[in-house]
Amino acid sequence: MTAKKFPHIAHILCLFIAILTSKSHALESSVQLHKVDQDKSFGYSLSIGDEFFNQKAFNWQVSYNRLENVVIGDLDKTSGVWDEADFDFTLQTIDLSLGYRYYPESYNKFINSLMVEFQLGAAINLGEHKFVFRPDFDRDDVYFAEQGDINPVMSISLQKSFTKNSAIHIGFKHYPSYSDFGSISTVFIGFNYRFGRQIGY
Repeated sequence: MTAKKFPHIAHILCLFIAILTSKSHALESSVQLHKVDQDKSFGYSLSIGDEFFNQKAFNWQVSYNRLENVVIGDLDKTSGVWDEADFDFTLQTIDLSLGYRYYPESYNKFINSLMVEFQLGAAINLGEHKFVFRPDFDRDDVYFAEQGDINPVMSISLQKSFTKNSAIHIGFKHYPSYSDFGSISTVFIGFNYRFGRQIGY
């Protein structure tokens, strides 16, 4: 997708946030550190989210994600020389996700402080990742991800609350098909903090 189309994505993102926050009572912020399933790759995420339908089991989240030193999967099938060159890229996305949260009920205080969350969403690629050949070689650029590419993303996490407003979590995130990069997975650890008045507490 060209840069000309990117403002339309930004407008959709702003509209998405405006609709979901119009009746918001509390916003949940989160920061995560990621280890990608590649030797040298790592990253981080910054996100905001909230409940919707006035149900704490259902929530939305918008996040900025940055992964460093990501290599292209199965590049050897395209070119053995490129694969041996060990090219890597920095991937940046805005992820829009919907989630379901399960709160176990127990007489045990520790179990009551836990929560399991399942998320499913779309990741909007913010950059352009390609091999440029001209003017050295008479060959068109080879694109592996274009600005505005939309890819599916899913995650599962386990959260441990310390107060009504703060918690830590660990989890697994998966991009099953990130443009031409192939499958990308991460494990992460993060910290949550909620601002504002919450419903159902």
